[in-house]
Amino acid sequence: MSTVAVVGAGAAGIVAALKASKKHRVVLLDGNDKCGKKILLTGNGRCNYWNSVLGAHMYETDNIEHLETILSKDNIEACLDYLEKLGIYPKIKNGYYYPYSNHAASIREIFQKKIDNSSIEFKTNFKVKDINNRSGEFLLASDSGKTVKCDKVIIAAGSKAAPKTGSDGSGYMLAKKTGHSINSVLPSLTGLVSLGKFLKEWEKIRCDAKVSLFANGSFVKEDTGEIQLTSTGISGICTFNISGAAAKCIERKEKVMVKINFMPHLENGFYDWFSKRCEILSEYTLEEALESIFNYKLMFVFLKIAGVSKDDIWNRLPENKKQTLCRTIEEFSLDISGTENFERAQVCTGGVPLSEINPYTMESNIEKGLYLAGEVLDVDGRCGGYNLAFAFISGYIAGGCV
Repeated sequence: MSTVAVVGAGAAGIVAALKASKKHRVVLLDGNDKCGKKILLTGNGRCNYWNSVLGAHMYETDNIEHLETILSKDNIEACLDYLEKLGIYPKIKNGYYYPYSNHAASIREIFQKKIDNSSIEFKTNFKVKDINNRSGEFLLASDSGKTVKCDKVIIAAGSKAAPKTGSDGSGYMLAKKTGHSINSVLPSLTGLVSLGKFLKEWEKIRCDAKVSLFANGSFVKEDTGEIQLTSTGISGICTFNISGAAAKCIERKEKVMVKINFMPHLENGFYDWFSKRCEILSEYTLEEALESIFNYKLMFVFLKIAGVSKDDIWNRLPENKKQTLCRTIEEFSLDISGTENFERAQVCTGGVPLSEINPYTMESNIEKGLYLAGEVLDVDGRCGGYNLAFAFISGYIAGGCV
């Protein structure tokens, strides 16, 4: 029986270890004192771990063909079935999967008990700092000088996002030591930072919007959903879903901006819609006509930028002022200077290129006997359970094929 070492006891590493333990002696290594620490943070503590709409189109990656192979229908169904057989019973809401208990701790406890009741040797507080392959045998060394010898290794050490959970980027370092390249690792699923002078005036507002990302004047990506307006820029789910792409554009020194449509359901028809509204409310001031549509703080930002008064009446405004106000509401321009840092990011974009692994087995194309799974790979998904699902699926494949 061969020995398999799994580096990282997060979502990918736990599933990989449990699967591999059916055929091999498994040593699970993690720098924390217990497994699944980052799982506790997901879904605002409720653990959104899956989505009914899984597919490569919901992710950013360096190799879409390899990702399509990993996220095949058979792999998706097999992994979801495996999670349910471990005891995870889902509550499905709008395609989002949560444990029925609504507590992320439920999933972590299930994993911990499965590890405790298996043949897995779980070494906690074991931060792997070095890896060497000597004549077909891997030697892993910890930061305290302890070592583990094994025949095969699965690197599932996570990314650099949320470093307080132990995600310090060490998986990238280990992959690099074995000959892998690393695509630039940047924060993703995080807020965008701006230097706008009015940001203090709109902070703490939440509303629905469509956020479109542009780089050097060219459209890049957009998303619609809840936006959170902050004292440093913008946040919220629709912002998170474009943040990885924004980070890459910023790293390339491109001029990055977003256009925000605060009435996305009107599909750029705010002018006509508001004109008809003001025919009915003919003597209403702009403040009176806009209240109940926008938060007062946001409304006053619109009026200020458009150069009109809250006491102006729509039908008495010159046409250029009408157009300016509507463009401000539908195409609110905001220059972006950066993203929030790794501490505020849910995941990272970048990592080990998928082109350097076998997508059918997750084995390295560079180092025989080495497998990679989870966030260490250059795959990052949208909000909605996609990143945990990829971690589980890639860990499931690696653990079953090792």
